[in-house]
Amino acid sequence: MPPHSTTHGHISTRGARLDEVNELRPWALWLCLLAVVLGTGVCAGSALVGGTPPLDDRVSALRSTVPPDGVSTDDLGDLSAADFDAGAADPPGLGINALVVVNGLLLVVIALTALPLLVGNRITGSVQGVVTFIGGLLALLGGILLAITAFIALTVMVSLFLSAPFGTLAYLAVFGFFDTGTSTAQLALLLFLQIAAAVLLVVANQRFLGSKGLMVLFATAILLTVVTAFLHSVVPGILVSITDAIAAIIAAVVGAIWGLVLLIGGIVSIVKLIAAGRAAGAGPAVRSA
Repeated sequence: MPPHSTTHGHISTRGARLDEVNELRPWALWLCLLAVVLGTGVCAGSALVGGTPPLDDRVSALRSTVPPDGVSTDDLGDLSAADFDAGAADPPGLGINALVVVNGLLLVVIALTALPLLVGNRITGSVQGVVTFIGGLLALLGGILLAITAFIALTVMVSLFLSAPFGTLAYLAVFGFFDTGTSTAQLALLLFLQIAAAVLLVVANQRFLGSKGLMVLFATAILLTVVTAFLHSVVPGILVSITDAIAAIIAAVVGAIWGLVLLIGGIVSIVKLIAAGRAAGAGPAVRSA
């Protein structure tokens, strides 16, 4: 086995020997970790940033629009904000938030890759199985929960939109004003951080390219960001809330699958560590016999 061989589930950084300082550029690895941290923060904090107009303004704006099929001008004229639940005043914005699952797993893997620079390979080998297990478990449960939430939201929105006239009006007032400007800026920033992190990882040591699992995880995170941006731009503005929920389901399911992969890998690592500890403890007794 090489001087350093770190396996996060099925994600191995065997090719990158972190103890060969002259081959590794630590500054690039730390910048890579920082970029992943910021990217994960963009996903987690996406719900806190938005510029959707207040519900009163959105209802007023509906009166000046061309009514969709099944809705008459009189229906729009009688509409008021009091007709809607104030607790559901803003579009859900689930797509970017669901990206936190895969990006969070990427953060765990990169952090474990950089950990030997702080505590050494021996301690890293002792804790990586536990950290991978916990990270995989949280991603699996979080992905399932986010997928269920997004599916329920999608069902509600589609049902409202197809229930003309009053259901369609409710959809337009509550979900028809998705803040695409803010979401586009967030996704552009996230994509930049993901690509920057991937480049910095290769700059840190080109042998990371040999870690197929890590590269696939990076590619998955970038692809999900692109898919979310595409689903935000492929339909008219009033339907973005629906495609955003679809993007959330895709990101959550993919994240849950990756979580399961790391969870299984973490269990395997823990079992091997326990077996190695028992073998080491039995060694002196065998020799003394």
